[in-house]
Amino acid sequence: MKAAIPFTTSSGHNYFYSSHNRQFLFSHPLINYFIRLSEDDKQWKDMLKKASVNQDITIAGLGKFTNADFQHYFSKFRFLKKYGFFKPGEQKNRDGSIPPTRIEQNLSQTKQLIFETTEDCNLDCVYCTYSKFYFNKNRERKKINTNDAFKLLDMILDKRKPDSTQQLTVSFYGGEPLKNFSFIEDVVKHVGEHKKPASRITFSMTSNGLLLRKYINFLVENDFELAISLDGDEIANSFRILKTNKKPSFDLVTRNIDMVREKYPSYFDRRVIFLTVRHSRNSLKSIYEHFSSRYGKTPIMSSITTTGVVDEFKEEFYETFLKSRFPATENTCYIHELFTKHPFVSETAEVFERFGNFVFRRPAQLLNPKYLPTATCSPFDLRIYMSADGGIYPCEHISRIFELGTVRGSKVEINPDKITGTYNTYFQKIKKLCKQCYLADNCKECIFNTAVETGIPSCEFFMNKQKFTSHITRIFNYLEQDQQLFARIRDEAFLAK
Repeated sequence: MKAAIPFTTSSGHNYFYSSHNRQFLFSHPLINYFIRLSEDDKQWKDMLKKASVNQDITIAGLGKFTNADFQHYFSKFRFLKKYGFFKPGEQKNRDGSIPPTRIEQNLSQTKQLIFETTEDCNLDCVYCTYSKFYFNKNRERKKINTNDAFKLLDMILDKRKPDSTQQLTVSFYGGEPLKNFSFIEDVVKHVGEHKKPASRITFSMTSNGLLLRKYINFLVENDFELAISLDGDEIANSFRILKTNKKPSFDLVTRNIDMVREKYPSYFDRRVIFLTVRHSRNSLKSIYEHFSSRYGKTPIMSSITTTGVVDEFKEEFYETFLKSRFPATENTCYIHELFTKHPFVSETAEVFERFGNFVFRRPAQLLNPKYLPTATCSPFDLRIYMSADGGIYPCEHISRIFELGTVRGSKVEINPDKITGTYNTYFQKIKKLCKQCYLADNCKECIFNTAVETGIPSCEFFMNKQKFTSHITRIFNYLEQDQQLFARIRDEAFLAK
């Protein structure tokens, strides 16, 4: 950031953000006027000339001020300027890189190992990333090779320290993972027989719910965390259709969910969560009301990915999935009910944490370290994903063109030098863009979603000064309208992140 950023809310209150001191301050209209003028030498000189005459001063858009008031706030402005409130802010050092030794370290303590159990799925969701709308490879309904998966699993377990008590979650993904149930059984059995260190092993699965009636006993017996994909009520879920006859899946899925809740109520309350995609046929209001009234739960919500949409279908894509029939104001009514799961709350907590200079999660943050550009995870630090065709990726959400290794013929191929070389090359390509972004210290984007492989990276979250000013103004507008919201965010949202 280059200087202080003045802004005015819809209520007429004035603030400025000191990028050098990392503070939001309540201000006077004249202070904000002086800040804006300081960027224009001619207007600044004209203003000083007016101030030298002992008479009232009229400023277009602000009104009439006595010379005494004008001189008072001009003195206050000079005081703030003297003590650095308007100095350019120093952005975090974006010259960080990943050393090859980090790969081995991350593999030894990764928190989640995810298997794409099968490419096969019994749904044909209209917005699936393997639908016509996206660049993608052909799905061949391939099933994962069990011996290859065991090889990767054993490597991860063998690398863990003997005294480690860190949890490892083994997860099953698809397609629909229950379409290859025998593999899931084999992995659970293999984990039980492995002479592993003290690490606690848990299991999880993401499922569309269509086969739960057949396999729920096994999932309960092995205490799986079960994430069921459901977008809300019947209308909201209408993009999720059956592959066999293209009919809605809602009734079949909800009958299975109701069966799980009735047969295993304690398990349902403790281990079942819902994953919801927000799109043009649902809203925060409809999502909240459906899941809270029917299941007493609030789902984890995500948006339809706009990365990798084919140019030919972009207009149809945005018209079908992103043109909402719900007014934006409807969503704000549910901030308190959804709270930490409401996007505004997490967004506000992040702004005050990253730009407020009063929250430090790690001691290293006080030592001016070198940061990596973007919000990209260090490879394999959080998770490692193995696709059904044996590819190794940092997670399940990125394109298959970013393969970091392979497991084929029961041989794990992971080259730390090659992996870190790829990451560091990409970081160099996008660093210049990050240094121009006002949201760089609060980045939400993964480098693999920026088209960095093309050599001309772009970021949908990029903010120049104008966009950043609008961003913080919108946040303060909401906080002024709901005076208890900031206290809740301060006391609860920071801790929940």
